[in-house]
Amino acid sequence: MRRAAALAAAALLAGCATPGGVGALAGPSEGYLTPGMLEPLANAAGLSSAASGPAWLPPVAPGTDRWWMATAHAELRPPWAAQHFDCALDTRLAERPRPALTRMMGRLAVDVVALARQRLAHAGVVSRPRPFAALDGLEPCERASGAGRAVPSSPAAGAVLAGAYGELFAKLAPDAADAVRGTAREIGWSRAVCRMNWPADVEAGLELGARLFEAAATRPDFAADLAAARDELSAARAEGLASPACAAERRARRQWRAPDGPPGPSS
Repeated sequence: MRRAAALAAAALLAGCATPGGVGALAGPSEGYLTPGMLEPLANAAGLSSAASGPAWLPPVAPGTDRWWMATAHAELRPPWAAQHFDCALDTRLAERPRPALTRMMGRLAVDVVALARQRLAHAGVVSRPRPFAALDGLEPCERASGAGRAVPSSPAAGAVLAGAYGELFAKLAPDAADAVRGTAREIGWSRAVCRMNWPADVEAGLELGARLFEAAATRPDFAADLAAARDELSAARAEGLASPACAAERRARRQWRAPDGPPGPSS
């Protein structure tokens, strides 16, 4: 069980396109949440039932625009993951360093990794293999080593982080809250498009990410971090830049869009 927990922590930020791999990320070493605050999240109701949800996958073929967008969404490390929200915010966050925003995203990522580790180390955890490991001949849209193939589908840590990021950007830019939460759902559902997690695990992960953010927002140092990140985001939006990738993103979403709520196989 300890080995599975360690693999989940490594797999969360692995399979990314940025040169240098996970080891190239110099981020915060501490999150916002204490182990005691993570415990009720790790044992949240609904995670076990998600692990036995329907076994289906989004009808997205390899090589399509939505498939390539899902591949890009596999990059969840800050600061690069912030670019997924450029179109929703009508800006280009990677145009220059945004240290306060990167710090907040990094601390949330630390919490999500710790949550995945704690969840999988818990006695009696219910899970199931990832789709590409469960179904013969099914390949994911990102590299998966032998160790990565052993990581269970639940919790869908990538969806947890997407949900937390979505709530962060909604807090930073309330006028774009619906748009950034929609982007977060697309990022979370890209884990199912990529055949890395089952849809029920994605939905549970998105909800868990929102709950994790809500818990982080109660911490004493959170407000100061949020104020600094809000100033950076306001400055970024005032720069008047737009991402050239937005047209491709709109085209990909027209091919297949994440559902608004828990769907069934025929959705």
